[in-house]
Amino acid sequence: METSSTETPATDAAPPLAGEPGPGRSEPLPAPTGRHGLVARARATVTRPGAPTHLLVGALLVAAAFWAAGAGPYVNLIGQSCAIFAIAAIGQSILVGGAGQVALSGGAFMAIGAFTAGILANYGVESFPVILLGSAAVGWIVGIVSGLPGLRFKGLYLLLSSMALQFIVTSLTRQYQGEYHPAGLVLPPLQIGSTDFSFGTNLYWLLIGIAVAIYLLTALVERTGVGLAWKALKESEVAAAMSGVDVVRWKLYAFAASGAVTAVAGCMFAYWVGRADYESYTLTLTITLVTMIFIGGVSSRLGAVIGAVIITVLPYILQNEVATWAFESGINFDWYLNNVSTVNAGLFSLLFLLVILFEPDGIEGLLRKAEARLRSLGRAVRGGRRAAR
Repeated sequence: METSSTETPATDAAPPLAGEPGPGRSEPLPAPTGRHGLVARARATVTRPGAPTHLLVGALLVAAAFWAAGAGPYVNLIGQSCAIFAIAAIGQSILVGGAGQVALSGGAFMAIGAFTAGILANYGVESFPVILLGSAAVGWIVGIVSGLPGLRFKGLYLLLSSMALQFIVTSLTRQYQGEYHPAGLVLPPLQIGSTDFSFGTNLYWLLIGIAVAIYLLTALVERTGVGLAWKALKESEVAAAMSGVDVVRWKLYAFAASGAVTAVAGCMFAYWVGRADYESYTLTLTITLVTMIFIGGVSSRLGAVIGAVIITVLPYILQNEVATWAFESGINFDWYLNNVSTVNAGLFSLLFLLVILFEPDGIEGLLRKAEARLRSLGRAVRGGRRAAR
């Protein structure tokens, strides 16, 4: 008996997914729509590799933020510091983690933002949004200028040129402060309309709001062609140029965006302490910012926030919780309390070295590995159950 030529032969191929062409089709199958489609897309987003780690860390950070808001003035003050340095760390991660450019000028850009805010305030500018945007604009311009050496130098030479900017800014701010404002540029209390944001919970939520806004804005930019261009630069500048990416343009934009965001952090730091003082923005601060993004995870914004929180909170824990425990246990902890800054610098350097040697992806990398192992264990358990049936 002959087989009709119109019959379709059997196949073991898996059915096509939504959005992929099916057998004998030139057009992709339509994606699920309505409530079921939304559920399917949400499930695919949540279950993709890395998403559970981001959701868990994000939930912990949000919970910590709300806890710090009502945990008393001291904890609230620590939370304010965490928010400021999270902004600065995000700014540095744009350049280092996003575009793959090495720089040691984070402290310089924070000084630029702080002194811009102080100068504008002392020349009669009272509007906080204007001062904040002015600091970001100056940081953007200086970022473009500081990125010019990056068009010719790479690696160690670019690192040294960025350090030159740090020393130039430190020298200029020291001379300006010594001549015109020996005690530092005093900023007026931060007010928006009739509401006082100069201290307490109001200042805390303002800083948190600015940090969240910058985080989301950076995430949005990195999902556009700008972020793709930066990613291409990070992978290989030669390959990016061969692919049609304007290396000069997007490299300068990376320096500019990083400078603007870091300058915003400097502006808020000046409002937080009440003045702009060049002694607050040294090379030590720059190294601390780099340590933050590497400890948390240099490849992402979330890693930068994790590192900023850890490096900011750790000294407070050592000075208070650990010191109290040592005193109650009869251990002499005065050597640390008398040399806090020196010991902290050494501790941060040690943490940085350990991360570089053993876990280059930082804490976020460790969490991702733990997630991958849990996924592998879950697949093994499901496979064992199927075999038992």
